[in-house]
Formats: sequence, structure tokens, C-alpha cells
Amino acid sequence: MRLPEPVETPDGPSVPAGQLARPTLIFSRTPCLGKCPSYTARVYADGRVEYEGFRYAPVEGRRQLTMSPAVVQDFLREAEQIGFRQLPDSYSSGASDMPATVLSITTAQGTKQVRVEENAPQPLQHLFALIDKHLLSALNQAGDM
Repeated sequence: MRLPEPVETPDGPSVPAGQLARPTLIFSRTPCLGKCPSYTARVYADGRVEYEGFRYAPVEGRRQLTMSPAVVQDFLREAEQIGFRQLPDSYSSGASDMPATVLSITTAQGTKQVRVEENAPQPLQHLFALIDKHLLSALNQAGDM
């Protein structure tokens, strides 16, 4: 996966050209029949985050958050390093009540989505944990936690 070409912004940090209007990645945790956190975060190259928390999410409701554009680029680099585009589209158990983690990444090469219910490779689990960590940090900085 080739990373988008950066452009300089008046505020200093660079963001990928053409990636400001649409999310660079969409990260979701789906509900289950129990108390699984459910939320979706749309992350843009410039660090904007549109977060919506549902039942049992760290924060429920809609929030506008921010994170460093460098963090977004770190997500993309990590995805490239683990071969995200070559991963199967789904890691499924076949059970209907399993929660899933869904990651969709859009670059100049198009959009790739991976849905995981269980048995994800360790590098993909690490990427999910990295995204979760930065989302929780952004929620904390916004004073929502």
C-alpha cells in the first residue's frame, strides 16, 4: 500500500493530498448479545475524528475529536507494514452473536476493509490496539472520560 503524498498546511503538519474530504480510516466495534462496547470512529488525514459511541462504548453519543495527523500516518504505516491490503476480508467464527472489529482504510489505491470476529493475526490485533489507544486518548483530551 503506497501512502498518500503529503502536502504542507498553513498550520505546519502535513496531511495527504485529497484525503481531507473523506475518512482515511473507519474503525468500528460492533455489538454482541452481551456488554460489548460498540462504536464507530471516522478518522481523517488531518486528524479530525467523527466518533459515535453506542451501547457500552467508552463514551456514548456523537463527538468531534482530534488527533495529530502524524498519528493517522502512523496508523497507515503500521497497516502497510503488516500487509493490510493482502489480509483476508474476514476472520469469522460463524457465530451470530460474536462482536466484530471492522477496519476500513482508504488510500490512493482504493479502499480495503477487514472484519474480525476472532483469530486475527497478532500484527492486526496490535494495529487495532494502537487505534483504540489513540481514540481513548482523544476522548480523554476532549474531556469526555
